[in-house]
Formats: sequence, structure tokens, C-alpha cells
Amino acid sequence: MGQYFYLGEQTGSAFEVVFVEIGSRVEGSVLDNCNLGEAMVSGTFTYPNLQFIKTYISTSTDPVEYRGIMNEDGTLIAGNWLIRPRSIESGAAMGTWIATRGDGGEQFTFDIDENKDEINDDDQDEVKREGKKEVKKELVAPTRTASG
Repeated sequence: MGQYFYLGEQTGSAFEVVFVEIGSRVEGSVLDNCNLGEAMVSGTFTYPNLQFIKTYISTSTDPVEYRGIMNEDGTLIAGNWLIRPRSIESGAAMGTWIATRGDGGEQFTFDIDENKDEINDDDQDEVKREGKKEVKKELVAPTRTASG
């Protein structure tokens, strides 16, 4: 899970995310805990830099650009997000986001299938078969106090 914040606001919105990495490509899905619902993500990850575009499935909300940097021990990714309006009726918005490992310990990892050039949709808790590395993990946002 993770959490994103609008610029100048102390409270944020939580999200659940699953990333899948193939080479330097990253794809996956996000479920926001607000009324925006499910989104697809697509981008790149080259340690320590992660960037992706989040596109909502059931709303006409403008895509959200995310950029983040993974910490040295691979347990936290934090960065900025930006909405560039596609039309004059839309408004620009920006803020920050943060995600940490759900189990509170190991490094961030991604689902890598070395034998294919497509996304592996196996259950994230299932041990991967021969030729694959078990690397898909859930992300969790840390608690943030009103003082920062």
C-alpha cells in the first residue's frame, strides 16, 4: 500500500498497488481507497528511479504522472505526482507520495519473468515456477502525523 498527498494538505489518500517488472518496464494495477477506484499503471524502473503513469479505468480523470526514488536498502519509495490537464475543463494538481514494504522488512521487489515478454499474472503469494523469481510484493504507506 501507499499514500499520496495533495500539495499543501496534511491528510492523504491510501492506495494498494501491485507492480510487475519486465526488463526496465513496469506495469500493474492500483486501487485507490477514494471514489476514483481502480487504475492501471505503466512506466519504467531503473534503480533507484521509478516513474509511471496511472490511468483510471472507470472515470474520465486525467492520467497521473508519478516519479519516485527507492531508498538504498529497497524498503521505501517516495516522490512526486502531477496531473497535467488534457482539456481546459480539467485542472492541474500535484503532490507527493510514499510507499513502503507491506511486511516491514525486506527489499522492494517486482515480478520478473525472464522467459517471456509479457506480464506474469500468477497469484502474488504463490511461489513462482522454474525460470522465474518470486519478487512481487505489496507496498504499505507509513503513518504520517499532522506535524510532518
